[in-house]
Amino acid sequence: MKEIVKITFSLTIVCVMAAFILGAVYAKTEHIRKENEEKIEHETIEGLLGFGPGKKAPDNLKIYPVYRYVINDAKGNPRLGYLMPMKEKGYLLAEIELSGKLRTVIPVEADASKLSERASRDSVVNSALPKDLKAVYAQALFIANLGDKRLGYVIPGVTQGFKTFIKLMVSLDPNLTVTGIAITESEEDPGLGAEIEQSYFKNQFAGKTQEVLKNLKVVKEPLPSDYFAVLDPPKAARQGLANDQIREIKEKHIKDDIYALTGATISSRAVTNGVKDTVRKFVYRLEILGDAIKKDNIQVAF
Repeated sequence: MKEIVKITFSLTIVCVMAAFILGAVYAKTEHIRKENEEKIEHETIEGLLGFGPGKKAPDNLKIYPVYRYVINDAKGNPRLGYLMPMKEKGYLLAEIELSGKLRTVIPVEADASKLSERASRDSVVNSALPKDLKAVYAQALFIANLGDKRLGYVIPGVTQGFKTFIKLMVSLDPNLTVTGIAITESEEDPGLGAEIEQSYFKNQFAGKTQEVLKNLKVVKEPLPSDYFAVLDPPKAARQGLANDQIREIKEKHIKDDIYALTGATISSRAVTNGVKDTVRKFVYRLEILGDAIKKDNIQVAF
C-alpha cells in the first residue's frame, strides 16, 4: 500500500512539473508567435501599399486600424460598432444602426498595445458598452495616410478554396480601385491551386475599378503573352520592357476577366469571388461609416 502511495505521489509531482514546464514554454512561444504574426501582417500591409524591400516606407506613413464589431442588444437586434483612433489621443467606439444612423459614440480608454490583442480588445470594448449590449469582433480594416493625405485602404477577406478557406488581403486606392492582393493563408494543392500566390495571377487584379469588379469573371483561356510578361516584374525586366511599355500593356488588358490558373479553375474562381465580395462589402460599410463621421463630426485620426 505504501509503495502505491509513493508511486502515485511521485507521478503527481512529475505531472505537475511537466505541466508547469509546458505552460512556461507555451507562454514564451505564444508571445513570440504573436509578435511574428503582427510583423508579417504589418509587412504585408506595407507591401500592398507599395513599400517594402527596395522602397522603405516614409516616416509620414500612418496606418490606422479600425476594428469592426457586431453589437447585439438583449433581444438580439444587431448594430455595427467601429473602434477607431481619435484625432487627439485615445479611441472611440461608434455605435451605428444598420440603416446608417449614428446611435452613440463611446470614449474608450486603452492604449494601442492593449487593443492589438484580440482578447484584451474584446474585453475593453465590452466593458465600455452598457450591460445589456454584447459586442462580437468581426474584422479589422486599415486606413493609410501619407501625412494628411489619404493613400489607400487594406482590407482582409476570406473565401472558400478548393480544399480549405483562403485568407487574403486587398488594397484599394482612394478612388476604391484595387491596387493589389496578397494571399495570407492557403492550403491549395502545390503546383496547381497554390499558384494563386504567384505574381502573374495576383497582379491581374491590380487596376480593376468598382465597375470592372461588378462583372468580373474567370475565363479558361491562356494568359496573353504580352500581359503575362508585365504581370511578372522579373520577366518584364528580363525582356527589357520600359515603364511606358508596361503601362501601355496593362491598360490594354485592364478590363480583361481573370485568366484561370491551369488545372486550378476552382482556386482561381475562389480568389476572384473573394476579392469581389471583400471589396463590395467594404465599400458599402465605408460609405455608412464615412457618412456617420462626416454628419456627426466625429474627430477620428484619419
